[in-house]
Amino acid sequence: MSQRTFFMLLKATTHWRSLDTDAQRAVFDQALMTVFNGYPELRMRRFNAGAFHGRCSHVVVWELSCGADVWQYEAAIDALHAQAFFATPLFEIIDVIPAVEDDEDELLPILAFAA
Repeated sequence: MSQRTFFMLLKATTHWRSLDTDAQRAVFDQALMTVFNGYPELRMRRFNAGAFHGRCSHVVVWELSCGADVWQYEAAIDALHAQAFFATPLFEIIDVIPAVEDDEDELLPILAFAA
């Protein structure tokens, strides 16, 4: 089974933009600790897209280990709704794109057939 990934597109609010760099880092650190301590099979990475995209300021990539139950992702998002991350709100969710990682071994027969 392939790893499940959720690409969460976020838009920063005026609350987020009013924070200095240290306060912004602390918000993301708190979110990371919530995920790390409560949901061991879930990983969270963040990317700043503000200079490159008009609607989306940040992309959060959630990676769920192979075989892990999707409830960990759902529970982590619920936990973040109780924190400043979404409660203030510092971010608005623009979209969530669920995906599974392509497995090269699974693609080889398809590529061989296409040749």
